[in-house]
This record gives sequence, structure tokens and C-alpha cells, in this order.
Amino acid sequence: MLEVQAITKTYEGKPLLRGISLTVEAGETICLLGASGSGKSTLLRIIAGLEEAEGGQILWDGVDQAPIPVHQRGFGLMFQDYALFPHRTVAENVAFGLKMQGVSGPPAERRVDEALEKVHMSGFARRRVTDLSGGEQQRVALARALVPQPRLLMLDEPLGALDRGLREQLLEELRRVLAETAIPAIYVTHDQEEGFAIADRLVLLREGRVVQTGAPPEVYRYPADAEAARFLGLTNLLAGEVAALQPLTVRTSLGIFQAEADPRRAFALGQRVQVLLRPLHAQLSPGADAAGAGQLDGRVVDVLFRPEGFRVTLDCAGQRLQFLLTQPVKAGEAVSLSLPLGGVLCL
Repeated sequence: MLEVQAITKTYEGKPLLRGISLTVEAGETICLLGASGSGKSTLLRIIAGLEEAEGGQILWDGVDQAPIPVHQRGFGLMFQDYALFPHRTVAENVAFGLKMQGVSGPPAERRVDEALEKVHMSGFARRRVTDLSGGEQQRVALARALVPQPRLLMLDEPLGALDRGLREQLLEELRRVLAETAIPAIYVTHDQEEGFAIADRLVLLREGRVVQTGAPPEVYRYPADAEAARFLGLTNLLAGEVAALQPLTVRTSLGIFQAEADPRRAFALGQRVQVLLRPLHAQLSPGADAAGAGQLDGRVVDVLFRPEGFRVTLDCAGQRLQFLLTQPVKAGEAVSLSLPLGGVLCL
């Protein structure tokens, strides 16, 4: 098991990592998710041994990794730029880690073949990597990371250079490989959809701190705060005040809403809060009378068709909010939406 304890790091005199702690259990994939500059790649490099922390410890099964050289830690690395050797064949690239371990000859060839089979590249061993597509190079890089049989696999924005369709395909393959090998992994990305798809557990970073950690459904349902919600793509936020506690009711400039909340949190009467209106939960309501609890009135500004529905932008008393509706509406139309309890979250 990997244990990261209170890691700190500064850059040009400014804090970059501020006491980050986390664990990775056997067979678990965690995702370090955060915007650029949040410290996720720096943390990965410190775990790998490519950079030194200024405080804290990296432990594997309780053993401090600080005195252990990078190549002896048993950690596999995979980066966005693949870092393949252009003058070598696919097989030679994949076998590189085995040479570092002193494995050669038939045993090495067998393990290279097995690694290429895992990533669906069995017929490419003698190809030069410069003759491969971006997606094929990505698979070779993954095979190279897997072939030494690492005790931990670390992937830093591995799909960032690929187009959306190929990213989705390779993400599925990564999930399959991680499940088959049961290698614990740390996956770094700024893409929320990637994080939700790949991770058993998300670690949300902001300005060098852990903001929230939990399973993807939990983090998405209960973001830690308004900024976390915005980062996760949940932007329908209203300032409000707690008007009642049983049931939890919030008064906002656009009406009064009954709201759910993270059960681990308590609110006080009169407390200033943020209300999140979930875009997937709203439904068209008959009529556009004065908004009551759980109802929102607005005028349609824009309608965009998506395979999953219609993304509708509303102007609600000067505030732009977006919802995904199953029924079409027209720009300029006045509409009323109903928001069930599960569609409103108090932050």
C-alpha cells in the first residue's frame, strides 16, 4: 500500500503542495483531479522519486521511499508525450524496462509478447514507433509501463494529446487493463469525465491542497463547495439564506427551494449558503405562474441539441442558468421548470 504523508513543496518561494496526504490501496485506482497549477503532476513526480519533497514522507508498506532510487521503487510511469525511443522498434521500446531489471533473452521476449497482447498490439512488435498512430503509440507506452510488473502504475495526463473519440476508446482499454492486472494506480487528469470513468476514488486538488476525496458518484452528488461544483461542471449556483431546517429550505433571489445536503454537514437558520440547481433534474412545468418552492421561471435564451437531450440556457431575472431537458423549447419562450428535492443541493 502507498501512503503519502503531509507532502509539502514550494516553487520560487510560493507554496505548491501544502501538506497533502492520501493512500492507495491494493488494486485501487485513484485519480488526482484538478485544474492546471493545482499540484497534481508535481505530487506524482515526488511519489515517483523524480522530485524531492521539502516535507512529509512517501511510504510503501510502511517503508520510507526517500532513500530508494527511482529505478528501484518498482513504480511504472506513463506520460502524455509517451517518451518512446523513435529509433527503436515497438518490442525494443517495451523491453526497455526489462533491461533495467536485468531480464533478457526468451524470458524478456515472452513478457514483451504478453504485454503487447494486453494492449491489443500483438502484431506490431517489429514496427518502428514512428510508423504508428498516436493511439498506437499510447498503447506501446502502456505496454512498456506494464511489462516490468510494477507494484504501482502512475499515469500523468496519458490521453491529453488524443482526440475525443480515441480518448474514450483508450480509456475503456485502460480500465480493462487495470482491472485485469489489479495493479494499484494513480491517474492524473484535469478532465472530469476521465476522472469519473477511470477512478475508484477521486482526490480533488486545488492550489496544492486536497479539497475532497471519495468515490466518483459521491463527489459528484455532494461537491465540497461551490468552487468544486463549478470545476465538476455544475455551474447553476445561487446565493441564498437558510430559511428553515426541517425540511431544509433556502431563500434565493429566484425563489424558495427545498434542498438536500451532504448528511455529514449541518446548517444553521439564517446561514448564508450557495444553492446548486442540478441541470439533469429539471422538468418543464405547466404554466409560468409565480414560482413556488422548487419552481423556477425564466426565458429561453439558447437551445442546443445533444444526443442525451436539449441543453437549454435560461435567463432568470438576469442570471444565466443551463439545464438538460428531454422536451424541445424555443428561443424567446417563457418557461417554468420544476426542481424536485434531489435536484437542489445546499452548499
